[in-house]
Amino acid sequence: MGRIIGESGAVKRTVVRSEQSVRLIIEFDGPVFDPSTVYYAAHRAAAAEVGWSQLDQATFWRLLRTKGRQADLLPGAKPVKIAEYEKRFDTHLESNALLASYQPQVDIRDTLPQLARVGSCCLITLGTNLAGRRTELEKHHLAGIFARFDRLEADPRRRPAELRQLCEADPRSLVVAASDALIRSAGEAGVVSVGVAAGPCSVARLHQAGASVVYKALHELSASIRNGAADLVQAGLLPRSLDAPP
Repeated sequence: MGRIIGESGAVKRTVVRSEQSVRLIIEFDGPVFDPSTVYYAAHRAAAAEVGWSQLDQATFWRLLRTKGRQADLLPGAKPVKIAEYEKRFDTHLESNALLASYQPQVDIRDTLPQLARVGSCCLITLGTNLAGRRTELEKHHLAGIFARFDRLEADPRRRPAELRQLCEADPRSLVVAASDALIRSAGEAGVVSVGVAAGPCSVARLHQAGASVVYKALHELSASIRNGAADLVQAGLLPRSLDAPP
């Protein structure tokens, strides 16, 4: 799988055994952990380092979610200043110091075991610091839910093949992501995608990227599956993957 990094046996696991055959490929940043505080801390640090004023948290998060990297996060700054800011922002975003402030999403401790009962779960990220994220996963006692945790390639052209390999030719697979980049890769891979607007992308951006279904939080996916998953079946998921008891 190219340079994909996965260590499915690297940590002590108490994996909840699945009674179903749905394969869930879930993004770390957004669906499982809340990235808002980490992103804003990276903004503040990067803006200070390039000598520019910082946006307040609500404004920063709104602009990032609605416009992504096209957002005017340094109002009035010249392109060279913006380029330096973005470089520093990315560096801070992947630092151990900021990753240590990640917190699980509300209700995630209830939601993940529910999903593990209806399908096999693996975790993915587009971030470069896999070790830092794994540390947070273990610190919050969530590692045992997932069969593996992988970092996808920085080159978006390689990600569809990586996602197909993670699906292991199982047509009953779902990519569950909060980033438009992963949603687009899932579309190119021919995998049904579920957007979760609990990360750096708004509902509208996830739809625009091609998400088959968009929820505001991961627990809505769990609720849909428990209630028959009509929306997922309509989006292309084979119904026979959802016919076992909850």
